[in-house]
Amino acid sequence: MPSGHQELRSARVIAALTMLSRVTGLLRELVFSRLLGTSGEMSAFRIAYMVPNLARRLFGEGALSAATIPVLTESLEKEGEKEARRFVGSVLAILFAGLSLAAIVIWVVMWFARLFTDDPSLPFAMILIPYMPIICTVAVAGGVLNVRGHFATPAAVPVLLNLCVISVTLWGGYGNGLTGIALLNVVCYGVLLGGLAQLAVTFIALWRIRFFPCLRRPFVCPQVRSVFSLMSPMVLGLSAVQINSAMDYLIAYFFIVQDGVQVGPAVLGYAQYIYQLPLGVFGIAIATAVFPSLSILASQKKWDQVAQLVQRGLRMGFIIAVPATVGLWLVAIPLIATLYQGQQFDAQATLRVAGTLRFYALGLVPYFAQHILVRAFYAAHDSKTPARIAGTMVAVNLTLNLVLVFAMEERGLALSTAVCATIQAIWLGTLLSSRYQSLSLVRLSGAFVRVLIASAAMGAAVLVVDYLLSAEAPGARPVLRLVVEVAAGIAVYGFASQWLGLGAWRMIVSRQFDTNFRGD
Repeated sequence: MPSGHQELRSARVIAALTMLSRVTGLLRELVFSRLLGTSGEMSAFRIAYMVPNLARRLFGEGALSAATIPVLTESLEKEGEKEARRFVGSVLAILFAGLSLAAIVIWVVMWFARLFTDDPSLPFAMILIPYMPIICTVAVAGGVLNVRGHFATPAAVPVLLNLCVISVTLWGGYGNGLTGIALLNVVCYGVLLGGLAQLAVTFIALWRIRFFPCLRRPFVCPQVRSVFSLMSPMVLGLSAVQINSAMDYLIAYFFIVQDGVQVGPAVLGYAQYIYQLPLGVFGIAIATAVFPSLSILASQKKWDQVAQLVQRGLRMGFIIAVPATVGLWLVAIPLIATLYQGQQFDAQATLRVAGTLRFYALGLVPYFAQHILVRAFYAAHDSKTPARIAGTMVAVNLTLNLVLVFAMEERGLALSTAVCATIQAIWLGTLLSSRYQSLSLVRLSGAFVRVLIASAAMGAAVLVVDYLLSAEAPGARPVLRLVVEVAAGIAVYGFASQWLGLGAWRMIVSRQFDTNFRGD
């Protein structure tokens, strides 16, 4: 079985570099908030960017990447490196050609649509459509690098995109005084520039590790047929959260209007980025690190070890997701005020985004769990079970969205997504535990309860500090309030975790991987 230390070390590399990309992404959102706020133009840009971004999550980071990794792992073990390179070349060629054709068709449809509507999202979308085949190719090639044990480049390339977007936005907004539609046109071209930079760096990394794709008759490669047969149901199974998120944007765009301005997608975008920080830095890092090992163990029919690896990943997720949920709920207002408020982003926008963030945060634990549980099914070449569950949850989410949006606006959309993610994670976990008897939900519940107790202690500390600050320094700036409350919460959580003997916490802090977590 692959060593736990190896998986943890890989997760740390991914987490550290993903943290860097998320920090630069946060800087990007800060620039957006100051120059564009929650304007109708910003909402239109969110809708336009949703198209290539959803494709990336479905076909790049999601279904196609997840389908490619087990088949590539098996090809390397059985047929050798040369055939594996041909297989990778075939997959990437078909992906790029297919999505390029789709992009052309979508662009033509949008061109005709502009003859009948002046929706501001269409011009932005037409500029951004070429980004779709580029970024999906980057994402799948990044999955290939992960299989070869190279985690740094795939985790770091998003930094290039963020730096390009930040640079062109500052140049346009502060350097040339552009606003609104003119500024966002510049931002769209910055996205394309960032995509090309990501593509170049990723393929340079493949060349440096001597695994550059080799193209040879892609449509007759049997492994390619296996990938695409696996991928079809995976589109739903691995990407239900992203599909639900896209529905949130569309419903917000059509149903949430403030003073004649479509503010919904802009508000959702700012809130989503914050709650996705811990998910992107830690949750996806853990799932990405364990997936190649899961694939190897599944190909060797070592099902007990597959279950143990899933259990370890879930415990690691709990230790981060539960306190993150409590923390985001409690400090949402000072956090949003500190990060976003100023210039075009006013106090009313802060309250809307903070309220939405709180309800999105309720789904952090199931979001973490989903990434690991779904990959456990895929490692065993079972993509139909997650797809069936995900299809059901997409329908439930749409229904809840349409019910809650009128009463709670953006908060209702966030709550619906969180509820559906929770149901889906429980459903997946129950089925997986019935398949693998050594995957004990009872033992996992023990770890979860201990994390919950430590998080409750952290939450109490934050509330006490908030009360004291309100009484002693009622005019304290949000940044001071945020720093003091976060520092107190981290200190209390760390102490409580040690006292409760949380093995996963010791593992992260001390760099020691303990396969026998105490107090199960």
